[in-house]
Amino acid sequence: MLRRTSVVSGLAAVIAATTLLAGCAGGAGPRATDSIRIILGHGAAPGNPRSEAALKFEELVEAKSNHTIDVQILGQEAVGSDSEMMVSVSSGTLDMSINSQGPFATYVPEAALIGLPFLFENSEHAYSIVDDDEIHNYLAEEAEPAGFHVLGFWDNGLRDITNSKREINTPDDLKGLKIRTPDDTMTISIFNQLGANPTPMAFGELYLALRTGAVDGQENPVVNIKSSKLNEVQPHLASTGHKYETNPFVISTMRWARLTPDQQKIIQEAADEARDYQRDLMAEQTEAIYDEFEQSLTVTHPDKDAFREATKPVYDQWQAKYPEFFQKITEAAQANRADFAGKE
Repeated sequence: MLRRTSVVSGLAAVIAATTLLAGCAGGAGPRATDSIRIILGHGAAPGNPRSEAALKFEELVEAKSNHTIDVQILGQEAVGSDSEMMVSVSSGTLDMSINSQGPFATYVPEAALIGLPFLFENSEHAYSIVDDDEIHNYLAEEAEPAGFHVLGFWDNGLRDITNSKREINTPDDLKGLKIRTPDDTMTISIFNQLGANPTPMAFGELYLALRTGAVDGQENPVVNIKSSKLNEVQPHLASTGHKYETNPFVISTMRWARLTPDQQKIIQEAADEARDYQRDLMAEQTEAIYDEFEQSLTVTHPDKDAFREATKPVYDQWQAKYPEFFQKITEAAQANRADFAGKE
């Protein structure tokens, strides 16, 4: 509990300091005393699409509100890990977070099914499902009682595997490897099924754990691998695309309720525009980073059919847990699969 206490205390100090600054601004320009300040936390490194789009969101909100809404961004886990930020948003001590799917699924368990192995052909296929009113509204409604108003689902990409031990060409190559995973029940299910040793760990602790050999490898979209320099300590990349994840963008329901309808409209419009900007950046960076990694790492392109077959039992496990939402999301993904099949 020590770290969580220190995170919450640090966050309270930040809020107190920024509130004091806002009050000292007097009537001078955009920092007038009738402006409001919203604190946004995330865990991404500078240059990562999530970090860049958070800046875009800040710019959009302040422009659309004529600087009557001031967004302050605290990135790189400055106010705690993704899991800790979700606790803070739920309790109302942090206003907003562009978070991760695993911690979000702690409160909305069905959200984990977005990460069923090989559910989506590509990111665009995933967007068509998570933006669909039926899927989006179901998850958003389930999040409200836990203290989260969902502003949208940003792109955390299709995920690949890196490690320091050996090339990965088949599922058997993963057996016995200690693989860091996020705090995400679906990812843990997948890597248990593949015979690896999944090891949940905060993302901020990962680089050191890889460098010291505390874990052998990890799984992430290549943009996260590059922006956090994990490629410096991981010579092998397997382009598996084994699952897709979102970055849920949430605001505390308590903070949302204190906003006027006009302010809510501004924030939602800015969140939608920043989401599209972030997705475009993900596509651009992903293509460039794959090209770079082909030159600097040992990159393998495993037969995905073998991995699909090996992870089939994961579908049975999650269908038994959440049969209604399982049917809803798998049927939706299958219904338009042909529109995206074969596209990278």
